[in-house]
Amino acid sequence: MTKPFYIIGFMGTGKSSLKRYLEKSNHVVDLDELFEMDVQMDIPAYFDCYGEEAFRLQESEILRQASAAYIVTGGGIVERDENLDWMRENGVVIALDLPYEMCWDRIKDSDRPLVRHGKAAVEALYERRRPLYARADYVLDASLSTEAIAHTLYRLKEEDT
Repeated sequence: MTKPFYIIGFMGTGKSSLKRYLEKSNHVVDLDELFEMDVQMDIPAYFDCYGEEAFRLQESEILRQASAAYIVTGGGIVERDENLDWMRENGVVIALDLPYEMCWDRIKDSDRPLVRHGKAAVEALYERRRPLYARADYVLDASLSTEAIAHTLYRLKEEDT
């Protein structure tokens, strides 16, 4: 089996849309979905009960157990250096990149726990994470269509085998 492709990127870059496209013909898992199944609680409720640090620890455990051709991560998976190192050692890391304003337009009305902090705080988070996403093996322009991004992934997957 070829190495898994780990899809990373900030909130709103289109990771979930890409997952829905890829799952039509590929083995894809979403770490956030695996997390919610594992803890029997949705992520906003988990944040409220246990906080971000507990979430990040649990997320790291789930990352190491996940197995699929494509593994879609939550935006904050890069918050722990060991996660990014682990993904790079065990697969191919693909970052979706999109300007902040486009991300904000997509997420501002969502129930994501970190969006509750407001636009300025989310932008600071975006700026802090950008260099982490840049450590990916490939950085793709997320302003392209989901189909175009998926076809780039298919090409990269073929080259990786």
